[in-house]
Amino acid sequence: MAVLWVWVAAFAAYRTAPASTTQAAWIGGVTLLAANVAYFAVGLLARSAAGLPLVGGIRFFVLWATVGLATGPVAGALGWWLMSRRRAVAAVAVLAAVSIAEPLALWMHIDHLDAHLAYIGVAAVGSSFSLVWFRQAWRDAFLAVALMLVLIYPMAVALEATLIAFGQISAPMRIV
Repeated sequence: MAVLWVWVAAFAAYRTAPASTTQAAWIGGVTLLAANVAYFAVGLLARSAAGLPLVGGIRFFVLWATVGLATGPVAGALGWWLMSRRRAVAAVAVLAAVSIAEPLALWMHIDHLDAHLAYIGVAAVGSSFSLVWFRQAWRDAFLAVALMLVLIYPMAVALEATLIAFGQISAPMRIV
């Protein structure tokens, strides 16, 4: 699930407390690129050890590195926004909505019980994120949940269309 990597990039930017959104975006981009390199290096080593061709792994690395370079800076900026009380509502809502939109977009395309259990877990964590982050500020938690609910469906449709365009899933769009 790619949303877990988005959380990592956002929290890397949040924890390093950069001075600006630009620095946070760089931190998010570098974090996702480093995560991609590490993930696919291990995958390529495993493919090589198993005697499988490396071409497919390299193609997926290029695809996901490109996605990471696009989403990493956004995730980093969201992490920076978490430091500001005024912007944190939007950042939490977007991170929570992505956490539910990805499982929603993939649910009909991947028919494995273990995948569906993972989707439910990620969606549960994502949906509770605003309540945990704003545990002392119920008005902000309510606003974040309301914004999250508005964002989930459009994000899921956009993600599903993007995955189909990149050839990651081939089934027709069913959540539209």
